[in-house]
Amino acid sequence: MDEMEKKEPETKLLGSISPKKGHRLFQLDTETGEVTEAHVEGKLIEMPDGRKEIRKQVFIRDKFLYISALNKKNAIKRFARMAQMINNENTQSNETIGEDAED
Repeated sequence: MDEMEKKEPETKLLGSISPKKGHRLFQLDTETGEVTEAHVEGKLIEMPDGRKEIRKQVFIRDKFLYISALNKKNAIKRFARMAQMINNENTQSNETIGEDAED
């Protein structure tokens, strides 16, 4: 039983994002529309050549989108732009479906 308790939870790499210098990572709750700063955790990792490096990790939560921005105001603008692009793509795909049905 002691071995099971000491085991760290298994993590899975879903992707990566590298914020620009001076930027922070923000998350958008897709259900409520609330934008908050994402929780970033640093881990000290020893490299094969003996150097030690701090690697930052974000724990991804379901139904959240992530983006790098200078501040919360800019993050909201970027998320709005993203939503508009997605909406435009959906509108275009619906129009092409309607055109095929008329033939």
